[in-house]
Amino acid sequence: MNKIINFQKHRKTKASAKTFKRRTSIISMLIAMIVIVSLCLSSISSLSATAPEISTAEPQFNLDVAYAYVGQGIQNDTFTDARGTLLSPVSQYPSAVYFNITRPTVENVACDAILEVYNVKIASDKGLAENFVFFAGTNYNPSFSDAELCTLTESIYDLFDLNTVDGVTGNFRFNWTNDESILSTKVGSFGTYTNYINGLGLWSAGKPNAISVTFHRIGCVTMTNGVISVQPDSISANNKTQVQLQEFDHGFLKNKIVPTDKLAQKNRFQPLK
Repeated sequence: MNKIINFQKHRKTKASAKTFKRRTSIISMLIAMIVIVSLCLSSISSLSATAPEISTAEPQFNLDVAYAYVGQGIQNDTFTDARGTLLSPVSQYPSAVYFNITRPTVENVACDAILEVYNVKIASDKGLAENFVFFAGTNYNPSFSDAELCTLTESIYDLFDLNTVDGVTGNFRFNWTNDESILSTKVGSFGTYTNYINGLGLWSAGKPNAISVTFHRIGCVTMTNGVISVQPDSISANNKTQVQLQEFDHGFLKNKIVPTDKLAQKNRFQPLK
């Protein structure tokens, strides 16, 4: 079996019409790339971190911003939840970032599965920012199960405070082969809804002059013989990767995957649809 699991979770916060970070009743929209599998998010106790440690000096995954767009959202966009409540996007100027993720050749890995966890910040030159967590992971033990994946994924919350971020999303690919690349699920505020009046998001202080995407690894989580090990990465915080988006039409764009002449035919927040 070879499948990708995409996972998204958004923080519920105090409501406000002015900023993205003060939203409540947030509903996360799941984006399927191959197979979507619901991950259990019930509260569980962390296991003792006594598993053999792997080297965290060398990343297990390489990330590159393949596509990013921040700009005016879809006009008259709404969503009705299961209770019949009409919701609106959290931001009138949302964001969407897609990473090209490559698993390089890694030798002699001692764990059954790993998740590398990253902080992703989407910011304007006016000081406003959206703050997300993204993870990428795979198994090294062929018998690694969905139930074990649930425990592994829940353990990423030991690396950060969920109340300080705007959302969590990630990709886990079973049996990820060496040097294989995939396009990540969406990271950003596009596709997130609220029952409060939406605000201008990153345009709240006026149209920005510049938009950037900055990311770095904050740690990794491994499982070996059912035992979880959580390993923070304090070094990568001093070596962040920053990508500048270029002004494009009503927003800002970084594009490596869609021919420019095809962009007019695309939803710029979902370029491959």
